[in-house]
Amino acid sequence: MATWRRDGRLSGPQRLCCAGLAGALSLSLTAPLELLTVLAQVGTWHCGRGLLGAGRGLCRTEGVRALWKGNLTACLRLYPYSALQLAASRRLVILFTDELGHISHWRAIIAGSLAGMVATVVTYPTDLIKTRLIVQNRLEPSYEGILHAFYKIYHQEGLLALYRGVTPAILGAVPFSAGSFFVYISLDKIWQEPIVCFTPLQNFINGCVAAGVAQTLSFPFETVKRKMQVQRADVAILC
Repeated sequence: MATWRRDGRLSGPQRLCCAGLAGALSLSLTAPLELLTVLAQVGTWHCGRGLLGAGRGLCRTEGVRALWKGNLTACLRLYPYSALQLAASRRLVILFTDELGHISHWRAIIAGSLAGMVATVVTYPTDLIKTRLIVQNRLEPSYEGILHAFYKIYHQEGLLALYRGVTPAILGAVPFSAGSFFVYISLDKIWQEPIVCFTPLQNFINGCVAAGVAQTLSFPFETVKRKMQVQRADVAILC
């Protein structure tokens, strides 16, 4: 059993702002790797050249700025996604907490997974638009920006097109949340000391390990989602 307590050191808006800034920084730093991952998942001409070869080929054909295609959309999506996930998680944790303030590990996993699903569904159109911006040719773009992409997809493909691939995205939230949670609840046994005594370096390593495990478990769902997101754009992408 785990005990859930409110952290009164920061207000809700302050926590959201800190999480958003940290998330935007991490997204911007890792954007080139995310872009190359998406290109490999959807199967563009870059993917047969390996990681470095794909990066060099993209820079030669579209310029260095192409490595950050779709990053603005990802950063803008982060704030509503984090806010929705935080709000849903707090509500669900309170719902699953007993009279003594305890919550079981399984209930915590369910609460985290459901909160991730809620945030994913509400903000999903921005994720689809990010993928479309990533796979298009920056020099001959089909979409001139976020709003133009939203408008064009809605009018040419319909409202449901903005949610193409949402099912594997929702299903992928379960192994992602479960994997990261199981890593965190095992950290005190791995380090052989309480979590509250961890150093910043230990917390950094813990975050990397938890993210790696969670991403590996949910990656097949992510690949299916990306392929579905670009279905109507395949002709423009692969030519």
